[in-house]
Amino acid sequence: MKLIDTHIHGGYGINFNTCSLEDFHIFARSILKHNIVAFCPTLVGDSVSSLKARIQMIKQAMNEQANNEAIILGAHLEGTFLNPKKSGIQNAGTFLNPTIENFKKITGEDIDAVKIVTLAPELDKNGELVDFLESHNIRAHAGHTLAESLYNVSATTHHFNAMEPITHKKSNIALKALLDENIYCEIIADSLHVADDMLKLFFKVKNKDKIILVSDALPIAHSDLNSIVFCGKNIFKGGKDKDGTLAGSSNFLDEIAQNILNKNLLTQDEIEKMAYINVLKHLKLSDEIVSKFQNIK
Repeated sequence: MKLIDTHIHGGYGINFNTCSLEDFHIFARSILKHNIVAFCPTLVGDSVSSLKARIQMIKQAMNEQANNEAIILGAHLEGTFLNPKKSGIQNAGTFLNPTIENFKKITGEDIDAVKIVTLAPELDKNGELVDFLESHNIRAHAGHTLAESLYNVSATTHHFNAMEPITHKKSNIALKALLDENIYCEIIADSLHVADDMLKLFFKVKNKDKIILVSDALPIAHSDLNSIVFCGKNIFKGGKDKDGTLAGSSNFLDEIAQNILNKNLLTQDEIEKMAYINVLKHLKLSDEIVSKFQNIK
């Protein structure tokens, strides 16, 4: 079963925010063992200069890729344009207003190396950054947000997490995106980020053509490390800091897929739709981009 992970921060001790150029290639070779044929290295908040250097490096890695590597589709910029009130594990001190000017400061001439941007759309004045991103074939995701409406984003980031919970008292973006037939929703189905009963409800209600399974895997995943520094904090095995704040997953997407199968939450065909076919459609990619991995069943 071929998988594409659009929200992954690293693994094997490799942190995409700090690693070397060679580490991107090591990761891309290693992750194929998990049937992940393509991925978006996901960056958390950092200084403008550091993020700009990261995006330059990701573009270089994309240009240097070999045939024995999972395809680097482009960066997922998760940090920087988030709502400080929903920062989660991320350092709100690195956040900037979601403006076109600030986005261009980060990307410089390498805008084509960015595939997804997660932002708090309620902070995007007149939706200018969202419209700019979508017009440049970059998917704008709502995440780490207090938004009550969908604005013009094309997806939500790790649905339910870092957004207001669903309640019977009022509507919000978590509920609106769940019911909307057009918007995509990322979901981390590891039974830790979202409880099994909520996963059952989500898979029952949400249009299955618009669900994208992601791992949100941390650099500590599949490493011998007992802890890592992530977003300036010590994160331990299991993906939490000392206060119990969840930073991400310790599992890769194939393991999350197996969790779903083991609990009979989805069929294998449904998983492949949500972790491969839907991703191709959302990112407006052709299946030809990963056709060299036809041997993966």
